[in-house]
Amino acid sequence: MTTKSVVSQVVEVVVEQALAVAMERVRSTLKPERVQEWLAAHPEWSLDSTGQVLQRIRSFPSATVAAQFASFVSGLASSVALPALLKVIGDTVHVSLGSPGGQSQAPLTENVLTLAGHVG
Repeated sequence: MTTKSVVSQVVEVVVEQALAVAMERVRSTLKPERVQEWLAAHPEWSLDSTGQVLQRIRSFPSATVAAQFASFVSGLASSVALPALLKVIGDTVHVSLGSPGGQSQAPLTENVLTLAGHVG
């Protein structure tokens, strides 16, 4: 009887967590209008061809500074559990930010916009 109770409680917790994650994703998914407003206020950023990834290119005085900036952005993205694709080409850094989900079609969230704001 104790085993059934424990298993039932574990299943209940797992289901509650899954629902909480799903609800948070629905709440945090942005409408296209919100993304367009943000892009208008941050013209250095653009959407990729899928419309699901923010992109920008930053130039720096040297390749060393560009690499350091890429390292900074990588750490920042990691700290908020968001994927960041960073390509350092000479003294430029190509930054791509999207939502977690293991696919490029994951919708943008407020967290992605916040991270992009911190990246500059």
